[in-house]
Amino acid sequence: MRRILLILLLVAGCASPAWDDADYGKKAGATAEAAASSVALVRLAVENEARLTRPYLQTLLTETVTALDSVDSQFGAVQPPSEAAVAVRAEITELTSEAAEQVQVLLNEVRLREIRDPGKAAADLAELGDRLRSFAEEQPS
Repeated sequence: MRRILLILLLVAGCASPAWDDADYGKKAGATAEAAASSVALVRLAVENEARLTRPYLQTLLTETVTALDSVDSQFGAVQPPSEAAVAVRAEITELTSEAAEQVQVLLNEVRLREIRDPGKAAADLAELGDRLRSFAEEQPS
């Protein structure tokens, strides 16, 4: 829970305007890092699902979906300064939306009974986390 709050605080800086492509890229990179951290947290929870209580897992997944939606909307408030930035926006929005969707599916499974295939879910989350981190590394620092 503290980690999610930290992520939200870090991403709050993404709501400021982007003055150029480099600044926009930094904001996109921070957004990708925040989303990757959320995805990593969920992956760890899924890998250890058998050791977690169902209410705890539901709470963690609910808060993570909320955090990912917040990350996405914070970055969405930043206007792209160029056509190149529009492409960056499309890519990061697609990744963060995919992250929120994957976590929402897991939350639905937990609410109904249990995660159907924790191994596949963890692998999918790891792959998505890698894509988010790669995106972040490609952005200006």
